[in-house]
Amino acid sequence: MVAPIYDHVTALIFSCVLFVSAAVAVPAISYVNLLYVDQQQLRNVALEALNTMLLDVGYPLNWGLTDPFSESAVTKFGLALSESSSFYVLDQNKVQRLTASNPSGSLNYETVRDLLGLQGYGFNVRIMPLFNVAVEDRTVDNTLLFNVNATFRHGGPIPDATVSATILYVSGQRSDNFNFTAVPETKTDELGKCTIGYTLPEDYAGYILTVKVTAAGMATVIIPYLEGFAQNVANVSIIGDTVSVSIPADEHPSERTIYNVTVVTAEDVWNFPGVGCGRTPEDHMTLGEGFQYWTEIFPGLAYEDALFLVFNIYTQEEGSGPKHFVLFAASPLLNLASGVLQLGGQPSMESINAAAINLCRSVEIAHMTYIFELLLWKET
Repeated sequence: MVAPIYDHVTALIFSCVLFVSAAVAVPAISYVNLLYVDQQQLRNVALEALNTMLLDVGYPLNWGLTDPFSESAVTKFGLALSESSSFYVLDQNKVQRLTASNPSGSLNYETVRDLLGLQGYGFNVRIMPLFNVAVEDRTVDNTLLFNVNATFRHGGPIPDATVSATILYVSGQRSDNFNFTAVPETKTDELGKCTIGYTLPEDYAGYILTVKVTAAGMATVIIPYLEGFAQNVANVSIIGDTVSVSIPADEHPSERTIYNVTVVTAEDVWNFPGVGCGRTPEDHMTLGEGFQYWTEIFPGLAYEDALFLVFNIYTQEEGSGPKHFVLFAASPLLNLASGVLQLGGQPSMESINAAAINLCRSVEIAHMTYIFELLLWKET
């Protein structure tokens, strides 16, 4: 009798151990499964949002060109170029509408989130160059000398990359005496480095250096150095053939008169005929009253692949005479090479710890390759 009882007691204890082990293990397994399901669901939402952004043209089809621009007129969000038959080619005019400082109008974060149906989620979009280009200035007087260092995003060097540069400079007494020259191409060494140089006339008044680095058929263009050109006196928007200039809200009141506009491409430079000259009230801008915005249509500008525009502007301030400055104006895309175009919120630590998905892919904008990054999280 003792042996059977002992066997039953042993079996009962073993069963209890199994039950307790199962009671502990099942919640752990369920938690892991739920976490996996949440992450997979978040990934699916992120993939759908990314595809909508990059593959859909939105509505209206060319909503980036709408003038005057209104957020309410955009009923479907998408950045794809409607005229392209290839995937992941984005419309530069739509991309520029993500820049809050765009004087001709932009889409804000909440509007984009609503159009994408991402209520309950937060996101952050970053558009950045495919690789980094750092330029060190070693200029002495009028002898320009720059060390160029090309690296991948992870920091590794890019050897045998083609580096070309153009220089637009002003010389003499006339502010519109622009000169345009191309620096001979060179190649980066095994460390991704090279040097470019050029000697300017001794009477130069300012210059703009444009550096283009091409590797594996993909290029990054940056404007690393400007001297003698103002950048903080006005906001500029280049949308299609339409150029808009506005005075920043933090600028003190003064009258600005636009006298002429110079267009700069990779191959040439010229003054756009019939623009400015200060002859009409529309050529004047004043903060707070009168003409705060200046808008002009440049027929054919969208097909010129302009790198940037240069404005000759005079200001008239109370108690002082007229002051002349030259305004450098480029598309926000050109500034991407030295920075990041960004739209979106910032996740809390709780949201990051819970789950966050980061997706990236390469895209083409205005014949240049960029990285499009989407960070998506569920708001807590």
